[in-house]
Amino acid sequence: MHPESDAKFKYCPLLKTRDDKLKFCLGSGCMFWRWENPAKTGADERGYCGAAGPAIAAALLRGADDDQKPIEDY
Repeated sequence: MHPESDAKFKYCPLLKTRDDKLKFCLGSGCMFWRWENPAKTGADERGYCGAAGPAIAAALLRGADDDQKPIEDY
């Protein structure tokens, strides 16, 4: 999970130029972007890429209990 301002400097595997170079994350300008707290939005608020799949969503719902087994990808 990153602040949107940091995420915009990460490469997006779904955005490419015509010559197949990766482009930077669009943050909230992308339909995949998900906020940690949807009631708060802004460059310094944390969020994540929804394209990361169910593993990220499950980790967020599970909480900070590190003693549990790792999340398996199905």
